[in-house]
Amino acid sequence: MFAQLVSTYHLHPIVDHFTIALLTFGIAAEILAAAAVLLFRNSARVSVWSNNLRSTSLLLMIAGAAASVLSYFSGDAEADRLWDTMSPAAQQILASSNGAAAYLSHAVLGQYLMYAFLILAVWRVMLELSSQLARTRIAFLVVAVVAAGALLYQGKTGGELVYEHGVGASHAAVSSSAAIATDGSARPE
Repeated sequence: MFAQLVSTYHLHPIVDHFTIALLTFGIAAEILAAAAVLLFRNSARVSVWSNNLRSTSLLLMIAGAAASVLSYFSGDAEADRLWDTMSPAAQQILASSNGAAAYLSHAVLGQYLMYAFLILAVWRVMLELSSQLARTRIAFLVVAVVAAGALLYQGKTGGELVYEHGVGASHAAVSSSAAIATDGSARPE
């Protein structure tokens, strides 16, 4: 049932774009709030602005973590559906079996990122609820920035699967984009 919904409505790329946007902007809002506090410690106006950014970050991190769960499960359904139609090169990007590259394959990294962003969302909620945990805000930011970098890499490998290997694209779309790439004649002016 879920796999049918994912396939029919092409949910994986839709959810992925929300996941990337929500989490990236959530982390950026948290960084801006921290920078404002560090740069303008005694300004009441900046304090209000910083609190608003932190509230925004909290909401975006929670929504992004929920979206990461949907991204993982919709991606898993798509991978199962499309595996037999993929080239060996695309299969290596999706699920590499070569040593350390296996940890950076699209599918495995997707699972790690889902767990990482769920943990980061809980951590972010705990920062809001506990004044004792406020001391870990810098560590939270460092981990969140690393996770955001991994998320952007994840988006890159997803783009490679679709745009370089045609995974999930119709054969007509892949053929026409290949023709455009080779002779350049169909470029809009």
